Amino acid sequence: MNAELRRAVEELRAALAERDEWRMMNALPAGARPESLDPETPPAVREFLAVCDGATCGDVTVFAGGALAGMQFYCDPVEGAAVTLGREKWLCAGVISDEPFFVDRASGAVWYFPDTGVEWWMSPVFEKAADDFTAFFLESVAGPGHLRLTGAGPDEQWPELLEHLGRLRA
Repeated sequence: MNAELRRAVEELRAALAERDEWRMMNALPAGARPESLDPETPPAVREFLAVCDGATCGDVTVFAGGALAGMQFYCDPVEGAAVTLGREKWLCAGVISDEPFFVDRASGAVWYFPDTGVEWWMSPVFEKAADDFTAFFLESVAGPGHLRLTGAGPDEQWPELLEHLGRLRA
């Protein structure tokens, strides 16, 4: 179990308890029982779900373990799409501002379609966000990369919470 991940989630949960408005649109629920998680889920995602079974962190949602299977339609090939995905290679682990992000099942790297003004599946821009899910969460969901990843403003609830904790500073 990644101690830094567990520590960050506990710190974020404690901060959420400080202010009602931070809890209104954000959630870091208790972890899932490891035996309830699909063994085909990439290891770092399974580890996260054992610490926090899904999460809503501002504009980023990580799907709960029980919801993952039902959200894999995002991986299905779309006719005319600029990037061809597929359930064998990719896992859709959640959304960023309602646009899916994916974990490469082989490498564990996290990829997403940055906002280019078109529907995600029409975009030819598919970028690597992190080498693994733990780094993605710590840097881009709960850290200084959040504003760049989401386009959120520093005065929004989640970035405000991150700033309060000193997590927006590189």
